[in-house]
Amino acid sequence: MGTFHDHMGELHGITVVVRQLDGNTWIGRCHSEDSVEVILHDADQHVSEESDESPEDWLKRARQMGHWPRVSTVRVPREHVKTLVRLSDITNGGELPAS
Repeated sequence: MGTFHDHMGELHGITVVVRQLDGNTWIGRCHSEDSVEVILHDADQHVSEESDESPEDWLKRARQMGHWPRVSTVRVPREHVKTLVRLSDITNGGELPAS
């Protein structure tokens, strides 16, 4: 018998993509999400201004091979979140699904 986390939300334990309003993107295992924040574990971030790789290429690579968990835990304020989707919902081309 496993541990039940129904109170954590449907994305608990799922690898998700958080696109921020500033264009930066996080990938990580969702701990919880509510009206205040999204908490991710084992996360990595794509910072558009610091990378030669486009966000779409970064997501495509992460979808194919996984991401590198560089950050143990990150709290993304909800007011900074543009989209929150499962990594498995990212297209083969690295695009986020249409909203």
